[in-house]
Amino acid sequence: METSLEKAPLILGIESSGKWGGIALFQEVLLYEINFYIRQSYSQSLFQALPFFLEKAQVNLRDIDYIAVDVGPGSFTGLRIGISAVKAFSLVYSFPLIPLSSLEILAYNYSEVDLPILSLVDAYTQEIFLAQYRFKNQEIQTLITPRLSKVREIKEIVQEPTLFVSETLEKWEDFLKRELSAYFIKPPLKPRLRASLLCEIAWLKLKKGEAEVISGKELLPFYLKPSEAERKKCFSSF
Repeated sequence: METSLEKAPLILGIESSGKWGGIALFQEVLLYEINFYIRQSYSQSLFQALPFFLEKAQVNLRDIDYIAVDVGPGSFTGLRIGISAVKAFSLVYSFPLIPLSSLEILAYNYSEVDLPILSLVDAYTQEIFLAQYRFKNQEIQTLITPRLSKVREIKEIVQEPTLFVSETLEKWEDFLKRELSAYFIKPPLKPRLRASLLCEIAWLKLKKGEAEVISGKELLPFYLKPSEAERKKCFSSF
């Protein structure tokens, strides 16, 4: 059911879960966006980009109605930095927050495709974060909820021609072609985790009354897997 909104909210989107980071401002349409490729540290890139972004977009943080944030799964460091920044803003301005999954964002790159869409995020050590979606009448359906799997298990999951979307699809492409043959469909363009798409999804969910709106205190990363530091800490306790 669509929700009646008095005016289109001003949404700030912060993306920090993948190889590309970004900040976007959205109000029914995209107003401004910057993207940056992460070579070293999200902390430096994000916190240098934000003041520049606000100045160029001519917006004050107090004017923002919602912040949409990618909570993962994805880069442990990137997620931690992005979510920490959003939490800090929320403490000062009490923004309502809209958390979204990176796997769902990847699928929305191809929301017009009438095929199952398997979203993949690299979890390293021969593991992968995945979820499967399908779009029907512009509505997203979750066929497989986000999970951590072994790469080799994908061939047991895919039972029909499926579009594979990932920022790092080339890492498994040869394996998938060999094991899945015609069931493996590669998109013509590599999808990106973009802050503008994050905002657009948040706006669609708000209009339909489907957005999960939380406070900064409730905001947590969606890891699905402990970080390397957490695993080392666990092993060191034995």
